[in-house]
Amino acid sequence: MKIFMFFINAILWLSLFIIPAGILGFIGLWYFVESSKNLILSIVLWIAGGGLGIVFAEIVRRKYGLDNFFGRRLATPDIDGGNILDEKYGEPIVKKNANDKKIDKNP
Repeated sequence: MKIFMFFINAILWLSLFIIPAGILGFIGLWYFVESSKNLILSIVLWIAGGGLGIVFAEIVRRKYGLDNFFGRRLATPDIDGGNILDEKYGEPIVKKNANDKKIDKNP
């Protein structure tokens, strides 16, 4: 089970790493394609993107945990009140508050 979690965490870590590394790497490639004189700038951007990717992924891993971070990002938001399947199309949504008074949300 530990091997499985290692691979999952590695994939999640790489997905965080690739965001800044890919963006700055693409910008560096674009500068290099514009002119081959920009080779040094392209290499610096690629190294900076890799460094920022490592820093970003490690901050998220240490502060939130990779599985917790992605779990919260991909989670479905809670639906306030009742089951959405109980409400029929075209009928007003009526809820009761703590004092048992009906509140019509669709005036």
